[in-house]
Amino acid sequence: MKKLGAMGLLMLSLAALPFVAQAQQLAYTSKEVHLRAGPGRDYPVVAILPAGFEISVLGCLSSYSWCDVLAASSRGWVYAGNIYYPYQGSNVPVLNYGVQLGIAVLSFILLDYWADHYHDRPFYRQREQWVHRPRPLQQVHPGAPRPQPPRQIRPGTQHPQPAQPDRPKAQRPQAPQKTGADGPRPQSPRQEGPRK
Repeated sequence: MKKLGAMGLLMLSLAALPFVAQAQQLAYTSKEVHLRAGPGRDYPVVAILPAGFEISVLGCLSSYSWCDVLAASSRGWVYAGNIYYPYQGSNVPVLNYGVQLGIAVLSFILLDYWADHYHDRPFYRQREQWVHRPRPLQQVHPGAPRPQPPRQIRPGTQHPQPAQPDRPKAQRPQAPQKTGADGPRPQSPRQEGPRK
């Protein structure tokens, strides 16, 4: 019975190997990038990686904006727009394709992460300052596309027009009508002059 259980566990482990290999697939830096001690440009630089450098993406924040990577023997965070990953025969930025690539979502806990990876670095002694510092305002990356309103193509036009919500047209109020022997007749506007 124990042999059957061990054999089943072995088979399950072997079946999971392709998924583990996919998670550890190599990615590349798109340009020279800073490997940082946290997910943001304000964290200390751990290393500078040249363009085309092979890295292993271990996971990204839920927004897929920053990823935790292994670069040779260094561990740190790289902006996801600078990480290119092989996907369907081409290299695509993790920033735009993180979900489709199936990259794991991670969180960042500074004290734990730094204790595991940077206890020998000079900035480790200032870790309490980094934990309690005010967070910078979240900024949109300058190259990121801005949200656009939905567009629709109207018949007879070639260019999409911004979608307009269906609203009833405003109607002008009509002047009150007087009734006479021949039916309703429009009331003439009253001209007001100086009061006596």
